[in-house]
Amino acid sequence: MGYRAPFPAELDRVEYVKLYFHLEIRSSFTLPLYGLLQLRRQLFQALKTFSAEQGEEFSGQLKRLLQPDFSADPVLRRQVQKPPPAVVFSPESTQHGLFEPQQRMVLPVVFIGSEINTIDPFICLLQQLGRQGLYHNTGQFVVEGVEAEDGSGLRTMLWFSGKSAPPLTPPVNHLSWWLERQPCLSDSLELEVVTPLRLLRQGKPLFKVDFTDMFPYLLRRVTALLASYSRFELIADSSHLIAMAKRVKLLENHLVWNDWRTLKHEQRGQNLGGLLGHLKITGDELTELLWILQLGTLFNFGKGAAYGAGQYRLNYS
Repeated sequence: MGYRAPFPAELDRVEYVKLYFHLEIRSSFTLPLYGLLQLRRQLFQALKTFSAEQGEEFSGQLKRLLQPDFSADPVLRRQVQKPPPAVVFSPESTQHGLFEPQQRMVLPVVFIGSEINTIDPFICLLQQLGRQGLYHNTGQFVVEGVEAEDGSGLRTMLWFSGKSAPPLTPPVNHLSWWLERQPCLSDSLELEVVTPLRLLRQGKPLFKVDFTDMFPYLLRRVTALLASYSRFELIADSSHLIAMAKRVKLLENHLVWNDWRTLKHEQRGQNLGGLLGHLKITGDELTELLWILQLGTLFNFGKGAAYGAGQYRLNYS
């Protein structure tokens, strides 16, 4: 195809910041595979301690970042039943196993739209998490540095440990600029899921999916984030996009369900899993859908997307 897909012009008003937090481990611990996908629990524990120490006024914006309230705007409430967090963690799935003191870990985080101004308090929260530990109160760490990435992929270090930490001024990127620098569409596209993808239908997980099944979840994820934190309705009627997704030709489907942990104390030993692997697609309809697929690589999708589940890559061929 060799064609750069169009995208809505309104995306030039949507801002984001992508940061890489460099962590230096201070105590030995073992991190299981996908252990960093459980950061939500640890962060809320840190926030509870943080709130008690700093007061509700300072921690209120962090609560809104991690667990936003229902919107008072009736139009937005119609578009999005409950706003998703305006922050997306995308830890590398390769970061697991035994960690020793002075080893380093990198935590990529995206801040979206109106919540970019929470970066400085978030760093304070991350430092509190370092005192408590990354995984089940083990794996204490210090924030050694903060690196920022611009829309072209160029990274610059904003802050090093040991220096005073003034308010950070990371480069603010626009989604339209980022999309313009993505690869052109070729004959086919491979969607490679690299952390467990959990899609729920009527409260039950889908163990087998194809592109037609997954696209509505991805579309809902992208539009919910944009509506919640950019305050405009990007797609008034999504039915035509879903109809296009149904016409996309599936060439390969190697998505396989994997159980990756057990909820021992919460739900009587219930296994928790997700889909991993890849599927390959082609078709002229991809020219209209590509921008949504590309934004999904920034936002993740499915259950737990904000905390790193449902990460995927696009491979062009």
